Amino acid sequence: MTAVPFELRIASSVRDAPAWRREPYRVFFPLGAALAWAGVLHWLLFALGVTDEYRSIFHSMAQIQGFLASFAVGFLFTMIPRRTGTAPPAPWQMAVGLVAPIGTTLCAWFEQWALAQVFWLALLAVIIGFALRRFREGDVPPSFVWVIGALAMGVVGAVLAGFGAASERMWLHDIGRGLVLQGVMTGLILGVGGFLIPAICRGAPPGRIPRIAHLALGLAFVGSFFIETEAIRAAFALRAAAVGLALIPSARLWIYPTLPGLHRRLVWIAAWMMPIGYAFVAALPEYRRIGLHIVFIGCYALLTLSVSVHVVLSHGGRAELLARTPRPLVGVGVLLALALACRLLVDVDAARLNLWLGIAAACFLASTVCWALLLLRRTPEEAVKR
Repeated sequence: MTAVPFELRIASSVRDAPAWRREPYRVFFPLGAALAWAGVLHWLLFALGVTDEYRSIFHSMAQIQGFLASFAVGFLFTMIPRRTGTAPPAPWQMAVGLVAPIGTTLCAWFEQWALAQVFWLALLAVIIGFALRRFREGDVPPSFVWVIGALAMGVVGAVLAGFGAASERMWLHDIGRGLVLQGVMTGLILGVGGFLIPAICRGAPPGRIPRIAHLALGLAFVGSFFIETEAIRAAFALRAAAVGLALIPSARLWIYPTLPGLHRRLVWIAAWMMPIGYAFVAALPEYRRIGLHIVFIGCYALLTLSVSVHVVLSHGGRAELLARTPRPLVGVGVLLALALACRLLVDVDAARLNLWLGIAAACFLASTVCWALLLLRRTPEEAVKR
């Protein structure tokens, strides 16, 4: 059978759909930014003394299962139909994808943990069904086994966390929570980043790693959560090794970005932050939260915002901006770096917890404002066209 050109597959499968389904990122990315504010604004209010509620569990759920999940769904719903030449998401899939992160975040705020996971599981079920119905064997790159693994970790993790809490087996709860908060985003980044990062940074294909190797590394990654309570140093060393061996050769991270554009450098930096963060915990397990925030802010947040810039500008007919260094994007990078530095100081200088937490929250929220300004502003050329 003759292969259908990628451009033709896109045109025939997606072009006739309404804009909100043809380009789902247009609704999911703003939702993710709004949920980022929901997950971080209360830290700023706490630091300022406006509230005395320290909602750490809500914060982690809102950030991972709200903010990052919305961006991930928007990206997958946009990317998969274009890669496979299949139909865009159905209206009901879009509806579940939009409602579920909001439902999870709201339930977490009101401490309805079980109901929050119902929304989460519904979201994962929709993504799994959406992806499996569209991918054929020839469409799936070897690294994509991590995406399937990420969704499986999300489901299993939610079940283990709920069962562990209900049965007072908190070790099971901790394993499940780790799979949800770390496993899902790590798996998605390894699965998609393996071929997307070299394309963004250098316009090059990914390095070739056999699917069986990705599967073995994925099993090692999952296994690390089951030994963490007894051997935290070994668990994070295994996690860092699995992540590094899966991502560094696939994305060829030792090669500095060769294409122009600041967002490509930010993508490259963010990719390195994942193995570095896990290795940090292996080296200094007493500073576990510092290492995890290197992963959460330095990798997850920075990579999410940087890749979303690439998606929006390239799909929005503004690809010329991708080769530039726009000031708002400089602001995103600088503010996220400051947010990370101050969040790390929370654990080093606990006497000034409110100060560092407040600055970290303010910088993180300001980075999302810079991100929005970049994507909403028009260049002089665009203003003339209008």
